Amino acid sequence: MEEIEVCICKRITLSELLEVIDNEGIKDIQTLIEKTKAGTVCKMCISPEDDPYGERDIHLSELLR
Repeated sequence: MEEIEVCICKRITLSELLEVIDNEGIKDIQTLIEKTKAGTVCKMCISPEDDPYGERDIHLSELLR
């Protein structure tokens, strides 16, 4: 199965993000961004509101629900 790249700009995958969330006990989006640098370039992966054309399959905000 191909790995889902959540942050295309920084090439950060879903499994990498989930591992950081679990290992660090991250509960908020800003901490996730600081720890991983995901969402620091084009910002479309942060939330559906930041992705007006729906170009990303999943967003950082959806991982913290």
